[in-house]
Amino acid sequence: MRIMTIMLLCLTLALAILPSTMPAAEVAEDRGAMGLSQALKRLDVVASVLHTGAHPDDENSALLAWLARGQGVRTAYLSATRGEGGVNLVGSELFETLGVIRTEELMAARRLDHAEQFFTPNYEFGFSKSADDTYTKWNHDQILGDFVRVIRYFRPEIIISRFTGTPRDGHGHHQVAGLITQEAFRAAADPNRFPEYGNPWQAKKLYLNGMDNDPNNPNNPNNANNPNTTQTNQTNQPGIRINVGEFDSILGRSYNQIAIEGRSMHRSQGQGGAQEQGPRQTRLQLMQKTVNVSDDAPILAGVLSRIPDLAQLDSTLSADLAGLAQRVSTIRQKVNLIRPADIVPDLAAALNDLDRIKAKTTNEHVRFLLDKKEDDFQEALRIAAGLTIDVLASDDTLFPGQEFNLTISVTNGGPYSFSELRALTDLPGGWEGVYDSSTGSLEPGQRLDQKYKVKVSGGAGFTQPYWLRQPRRGDRFVWPSVPAGTPPTEGMLIPVRAEVRYQGTTIVMKKPAEFRRVDRRYGEQRTTPKVVPALSVTISPDTAIVPLKVNRQKEFTVTLENQNLEPVGAEVRLVTLAGWAVSPPSRNVNLTRQGEKASLQFTVSVPPAAGDFVIQAVAKVGNQELKTGYTAVAYPHIETRYVYSAAQSKVEVIDVATTVSSVGYVEGTGDAIPDALKQLGINVTFLSPKDIATADLSKFPTIVLGVRAYAVRDDLRAYNKRLLDYVANGGTIVAQYNRGNEVGNLQIGPYPLTMPNVNQNNAERVTHEEAPVKILDPSNTSAARSS
Repeated sequence: MRIMTIMLLCLTLALAILPSTMPAAEVAEDRGAMGLSQALKRLDVVASVLHTGAHPDDENSALLAWLARGQGVRTAYLSATRGEGGVNLVGSELFETLGVIRTEELMAARRLDHAEQFFTPNYEFGFSKSADDTYTKWNHDQILGDFVRVIRYFRPEIIISRFTGTPRDGHGHHQVAGLITQEAFRAAADPNRFPEYGNPWQAKKLYLNGMDNDPNNPNNPNNANNPNTTQTNQTNQPGIRINVGEFDSILGRSYNQIAIEGRSMHRSQGQGGAQEQGPRQTRLQLMQKTVNVSDDAPILAGVLSRIPDLAQLDSTLSADLAGLAQRVSTIRQKVNLIRPADIVPDLAAALNDLDRIKAKTTNEHVRFLLDKKEDDFQEALRIAAGLTIDVLASDDTLFPGQEFNLTISVTNGGPYSFSELRALTDLPGGWEGVYDSSTGSLEPGQRLDQKYKVKVSGGAGFTQPYWLRQPRRGDRFVWPSVPAGTPPTEGMLIPVRAEVRYQGTTIVMKKPAEFRRVDRRYGEQRTTPKVVPALSVTISPDTAIVPLKVNRQKEFTVTLENQNLEPVGAEVRLVTLAGWAVSPPSRNVNLTRQGEKASLQFTVSVPPAAGDFVIQAVAKVGNQELKTGYTAVAYPHIETRYVYSAAQSKVEVIDVATTVSSVGYVEGTGDAIPDALKQLGINVTFLSPKDIATADLSKFPTIVLGVRAYAVRDDLRAYNKRLLDYVANGGTIVAQYNRGNEVGNLQIGPYPLTMPNVNQNNAERVTHEEAPVKILDPSNTSAARSS
């Protein structure tokens, strides 16, 4: 371990797990006057709420925003899964990789509503009809332990379940999330249950906030703008109502509007919505409680809500806590958002009071809550003082052993001078860092840069989603040893901490290192640096389908991506079973610059034996054989992540016959069907909007509609009659998964039919992969051909 003492900055270069509240990019609500107002609102609030659900998008985003941004409550959402089993409206990624996208989309939403985010290791295996069916995939005790673990870590005063735990919830995952939440409410407080997950914790209230009470559900009976709502049925609904459409005059919009912007980050699910103004109601029904309050008491009644309430845990602090609360009240009255620096002396004094109270108390939970408050006081102090920090790395992809530059900039936009500066840097084993510039005092209007040369450890691990480091076991991911907080994503590679002193008070600034790229069209773009292999090896297709009785030659492409700063040469070959012919046997390639790629073609002749086989791509550099690579998961609305896999292709040699030689294909949200059809020897023609409008469709014996094509192809709606005429004239259309709300009233079949909306008529859905396909009329050649 290398220790360096420097002047000004405290830099922690660690592969650490940061709290999920640290944003990848600060949103407007957390900067300047808005950010200061938000921090001041949180100063004396100690209440905490945990919201639970099954999937990304199950959460009541407006309720989260109202709690976190409106009331200053420490708030979090626990999703039982990462949503791997759904469809993808933004690309072709599915399953584990789709889970990476949806994780990042949730994080983007949380940055807007300011809630934290948690997950469990359970894999979202697809639609399930019941809780019993879900429990055949998920172990009851394991998922109960997962919820208990988060409850004990987060220590919520209140838990809000999205689901009832009954068939009314629809999806079996929803039912399990509702059942487990109710059970975990009590189990988390039992010292005999899951002792490995920390000290017992008893939340005081458990509420239900069902999907029908979503503030933006047009059928929500609590909303006055619902034409079916009457004062009578609002009164008859049990529970309390919260106006999450409340307007925040400093933020300039309602909490529901903020939530809808966050929900629109769920782009892979098509969750974009209108940011409507005006009241929006959501209803909470009390299900369990451990405090003596009425069922219709305000949500925060009966729980630790404000700093003076901590005297219930430590009566010796009563006067101190009251004094701190009074100081906070004075600060709020005094603040002028045009001259925020006026409250810096008051905030510094309040922070010193907080530290004194922490040192005085003997109650562990009081210290826990005051530690949380210290972050809010520090944030308010930093913003009021006009201090900002920026940390820029010279590269976004780092390989083991690489050297790179790191620049840490602190800017003083306020009226105070900061002269007493100190720091300590603790680098992980194998990393080396040397700063090559010194700094003096930080005067008003001044920016100081601290420059480092950092060398990545030669044995540094690659930056990747921690839950994908090992293959999952069944429908559960294998997590490494991670903190009890079950962090949502891999921690920032280079978190940075800077400290300055103001009249004896330390002001702390935190930010992860970022790489900045400037695009002449889109301006500044940022991402966090990641450790990657010096040479990445991938092969495509990752699954090859070989018909047994036709041409058994397959083309494979091996792609190398170089991150070395110096030229590198590699010999590339494919490893197959004996008797398989590969042409050419190997190929040599030279990559001369960082970021350069090379794609090499190989032809494999497969012997006539049905079965599943594996081809391994190998790149030899010197005496080292490289067999793995990564795929970038990159979209404009999320942080880029890299997913690693062995450079292998699964070869499936199957005895299959086809009755058509060509099909027309209408792409939907993205699926692998066109490639599979091509590998079966079928010619696939992608039909553009112009083709749908004007082309001669009769030349295709079959037209296939991609997954959720009606959600993304307006031309299908506009020219629906042409498709119906095509069928009437003898053509066959094979339509894949679509949703009723996306089809609407459009008559898409040759005979009248009605498509149910999602979660309707679930009993008719086929959810088991092993379910046999039964053709009702085998003599119908169209059915036989399309199947």
